[in-house]
Amino acid sequence: MKLPQSKISSIFVSNFTVWLKTLLYLIAISFSFHCLGQTKLDSISQEINDLKASSAKAQLQLKRALLYDKKDREKAFKDAEEALSYFKSKADKEGEVDSYIVIGNINFHNRNPKEAARFDSLAFDLAEKISYKKGSATALGNLAREFIITGNFSKAEDLLISAIEKEQSLRPQDRDRLAELYNRKSILNANRGDYLRSLEAIEKAMDFANGSSNNILLSNVYINYANALSRLTRFDEAVKMHFKVIRLNEKTNNEIGLLKAYNNLGIAFKNAGEYDKALEYYTKSFQLGKSLKDYKSMGLTVVNMATVYSAKKEYSALDTLYIQGIKYFEEISDLGGIAFANHNYGNSLVIRKNYVEADKHLQIAYTLRKQIGADLGAASSQAILGRSALEQNKYKEAELNLLAAEAAFHGKSRENNTLKELYGLLKDLYNQKGNYKKALQYQTQELELERTLFTENEKVNTLKTETAYLLEKRDMAMALQNKKQQLVRDRMVFGGGSVVLILLLISLSLWQRRKQLKERHQAQIINLDQQHLITLTRSLKNAEQEERKKIAHKLHDETGSMLSIALLNLKQFQQDVPTINTKAAQKLNTTQKLLSDISENVRGISHTLMPIALEKYGLRPAIHEMVTAVNTSEKLKIEEVFEGLEDTSNWSEEFNLTVYRIVQEVVNNIIKHAQASHVLLQIVELEDSVTIYIEDNGKGIDTATGDNYSGLRMLKSNVEYLNGTVEINGADNKGTFILAELPIEKKIK
Repeated sequence: MKLPQSKISSIFVSNFTVWLKTLLYLIAISFSFHCLGQTKLDSISQEINDLKASSAKAQLQLKRALLYDKKDREKAFKDAEEALSYFKSKADKEGEVDSYIVIGNINFHNRNPKEAARFDSLAFDLAEKISYKKGSATALGNLAREFIITGNFSKAEDLLISAIEKEQSLRPQDRDRLAELYNRKSILNANRGDYLRSLEAIEKAMDFANGSSNNILLSNVYINYANALSRLTRFDEAVKMHFKVIRLNEKTNNEIGLLKAYNNLGIAFKNAGEYDKALEYYTKSFQLGKSLKDYKSMGLTVVNMATVYSAKKEYSALDTLYIQGIKYFEEISDLGGIAFANHNYGNSLVIRKNYVEADKHLQIAYTLRKQIGADLGAASSQAILGRSALEQNKYKEAELNLLAAEAAFHGKSRENNTLKELYGLLKDLYNQKGNYKKALQYQTQELELERTLFTENEKVNTLKTETAYLLEKRDMAMALQNKKQQLVRDRMVFGGGSVVLILLLISLSLWQRRKQLKERHQAQIINLDQQHLITLTRSLKNAEQEERKKIAHKLHDETGSMLSIALLNLKQFQQDVPTINTKAAQKLNTTQKLLSDISENVRGISHTLMPIALEKYGLRPAIHEMVTAVNTSEKLKIEEVFEGLEDTSNWSEEFNLTVYRIVQEVVNNIIKHAQASHVLLQIVELEDSVTIYIEDNGKGIDTATGDNYSGLRMLKSNVEYLNGTVEINGADNKGTFILAELPIEKKIK
């Protein structure tokens, strides 16, 4: 199926000249890389031909088996099996272990992790039996690799710990193998959502890989290090590392490494919200994959492109992209890839409420993942099937799928957002079925996991804050040092110039120079003080907002959840214990109402501290929600008029919040003091500024004493902080109007 010309043609087709240059470049890389690889392969083949049957010949056959491309997999298997047969005939157990490991590697690289695990298990058992430590460590590390692929993270972690211990006990240590093991440990922790431990592991891998001549290993370690930085939102460092990978792979003509680097750069830019940049690098990855006929990378790329278009809320191309991705994976019978594309497509369809098509693709993903042994992946697909059934009110089907998914996750991955969402779905299911006891059970589990994940997020935020602080401290120290050096240089220049000036000019000229230098120095000091004051003020305001946000989330997520649990307990108690005494029933109902009121108050306080709607939906929907809440009371009618504000995502978070606070403060003052019945709220987005006009028909204010109102002082303070202007006017019984104009503050990129 062709991609839609209106949406996707720019992705796959470029200017003819650029395309021709790219094609020639790729051909040159492909040719040189092929020649290098072929030269090495031919050299080993010549050695094999010159040798008679011997242990040396069998070892060379194992080495050659790992050099064959995927299209020559039959030749690779033949070499490995001939070597295995020879070692068995000579009772060479270590050679037999090495052969099993090579056959496992061939199966793994041909996307058959189950068969790879079988041969690695044979290798490990035999290596343990003959005390072949190197073979035992290698087999354990490879088994961990296969368990990561199939989603058994707990087993993979145990195997990696054992493999690392065995490798570190060997003398001399093989630093490349240790780097590969820590690289796998980083991937494992990333899959579990533990990004701090993932970064710690990849940094150890970097230490062991330092100075290695294995460029493929270096490329893989650098790529995973960049991915770890990206997950911790250290995007600038991640992008620099990805470009380092690109330079390394261009130097070594490693086209597969370039494919990965381009794709990962796309992911990094997508995570940073740079969607056009992400598409640019996905396009490069796709073009290179197309020139190599690497259907796996092409499939991954188009699925990743679909996620970018989804983030941009451009849905028309999604179906075509996902179907194209599935076809690419089908071209090479990559069951894991087919499952991956179908899972993401199904999830996208559930979000768009197309349940029939969604269920079809999710069922395909689930079946294939079970077939290849990817248990957690299958559970994830089953959880989305459960969500689809729940949204269609198919409670029995939803329960079967969600409970099966929960059982699959049990004991394998606790620190996982997918599991938290699964608990939330089960809570909603039993709430809708009226089984409050089970709803309470899953809400409690969801809350416990939420606390675990929140703690992990706090650790990540602490790491980010500490890094930012250290960088800021270093920059300030460097700036002060530069100033001191500049002042020393100025004094030296001034001193030398003074000697000349004394000989040429009168003493008045010398005095004038000194005065100018003093004024300049004083101006620099004043400027530094002002910059310091601005930085301090901004830091304090940001700290205040962060603290508000943290308290609001704690109130909303923890206190709110605990109140919900209390309500569920009361409902369960009311069901389980029949109340004959009418006074007891009345007290029970009163208590439930009281808890509901407390819950609403807590939610109101959390929204006041940090409006949730502003975080989730943006400025305009948040203000609209505030207006709707006031209008619902029917005590005051607010007429709202918006011009612009459709997309304020590129405005700074502080600017959005300040605009919201200004409107909130004025509306609160009107409710408390104005005794008004009607309010006109008009917000207009201009090219570089926003104007806020609010007029009421209340009792008015005395503008001569208006500054005495704390609300007005706060309003003026907020406006002045953003370098804006405000005009407040009113008269007795003639209402009040407020006009504020604020220059738009954009996000710092």
